Amino acid sequence: MKLERMSKKELIALLTTLRARSDEQQPLKSLGEFGEDVYKILANSSQVGFYIIQDERFKFINSHFCDYTGYSEDEMLEMHPTSFILPEDRHRTVKNASMMLRELRFSPYEFRIITKDGRIKWIMETVMPIKFNGRRAILGNSMDITERKEASRRLEELEALESSILDAIPQAVLGLHERRINFANYAVKIIFGWHREELIGKSIRMIYRNEEEADKIGDIFYSSLERRRTYETEYPCICKDGREILCRMKASRIGEKLREKRIVVTYEDITAEKKAQEELERSRQELRNLSVHLQSVREEESTRVARKIHDELGQSLTALQMDLSWLKNRIPAGHKDIREKTRSMSGLVDETIDSVHKLTMELRPSMLDDLGLPAAIEWQAGDFQKRWGILCQTNIRCSDDGIDKDLATAVFRIFQETLTNIARHAKTTSCRVSLTKNEKELSLEVTDKGIGITQWQVDDPRSYGMIGMRERAHLWGGTIHVRNVRPSGTTVKVVIPLGKGEKKQ
Repeated sequence: MKLERMSKKELIALLTTLRARSDEQQPLKSLGEFGEDVYKILANSSQVGFYIIQDERFKFINSHFCDYTGYSEDEMLEMHPTSFILPEDRHRTVKNASMMLRELRFSPYEFRIITKDGRIKWIMETVMPIKFNGRRAILGNSMDITERKEASRRLEELEALESSILDAIPQAVLGLHERRINFANYAVKIIFGWHREELIGKSIRMIYRNEEEADKIGDIFYSSLERRRTYETEYPCICKDGREILCRMKASRIGEKLREKRIVVTYEDITAEKKAQEELERSRQELRNLSVHLQSVREEESTRVARKIHDELGQSLTALQMDLSWLKNRIPAGHKDIREKTRSMSGLVDETIDSVHKLTMELRPSMLDDLGLPAAIEWQAGDFQKRWGILCQTNIRCSDDGIDKDLATAVFRIFQETLTNIARHAKTTSCRVSLTKNEKELSLEVTDKGIGITQWQVDDPRSYGMIGMRERAHLWGGTIHVRNVRPSGTTVKVVIPLGKGEKKQ
């Protein structure tokens, strides 16, 4: 028999036959004088560590096993077989090997070794009893599984990290496969009252109010995730105790494409948040309604006071002026001091009449009621130019038709506040005013060439004038945009929709 010419398969078959004969306590006559060569050929053709132990000493070691340990064959032949095993693993390794030799264990066992250069490696091993040179021996097959162990350890660490991250997320996280839950984080207990173990393998329908809603949201998720990576919506859900909650849900497909309907969904209980938002919005609306009422009362009171001043005080001053004129005409020519005093009193009355006129116009411009918003804007721009010496150019492309009286008042008051800000802060010598109207909207735009306004000034919560302007526009569903213009200056643009011509309630 030429062992060198035998294939690996043939050698393994021969070794199996010889072992069977050994188990039957038959002499290894088939090996003859070249029994040791059989193991050497098997060892050298193997891709794993291979050794023979007899009398507690290595009798043969292949090159792979030497590579595992870092020792040479000569060095290992002088070593005890357990000397390179990590001390804390030796007892368990000897016990496992003994059980396998007695056929009380059949699966490979693992242990750690210390290499010649001090590194620690993991070895997986099996042993079997054989006869070597006519006497009992141990045949060992071993494999270096250090890389696999490290990969497994890193995978376990990664899984532990992923689990920790998932459990640290305050939202409930559910992984779905064909609408069945295959993983869940700890927060499902906080959000829904379910332990994660109770949800694994169950249909996602159990967290929705009924099957119809579950199918509906499922169809929405899957159809949306076919086109994009994530999808977000709000939807009512139900807890373990039957309590209904509103959840903000964010779904994301697993992988670049939606396959086998694998997705991850997070659920955030926003019931209290929504309730707080609704209460805040209700409170804000109540404040705005109160503001509307106060502004309406203020305008009515201003109108009443203006008319009272105009009718009563104006008439009295006019009558007084007429009496002074009658008196002046009857003073004898020789009483120059009395005539001078009369002229002085007449002049004072004229000034008072002018002051009363200005006061009534500030309280409520009569032309706003009589001639409408365009005329009132023209008059206010001219009065501003006279009072402050700031050139105010107007471009009116607007008729008074269809403009609600209260809306005209709101836009006019916004215009007055804008001019006041220009006079106080802009440091400019000119400004432009544009009032336009079409079927859809009414627009007022005021631009100055001053130092410009900063965003901080626009957003300043103490800027009550700016807040008042925004509120007046908001009551009509309008907006105010304030921005810097180049090279310098500020533009204030008010846009009011004219859809229904009614206030925003």
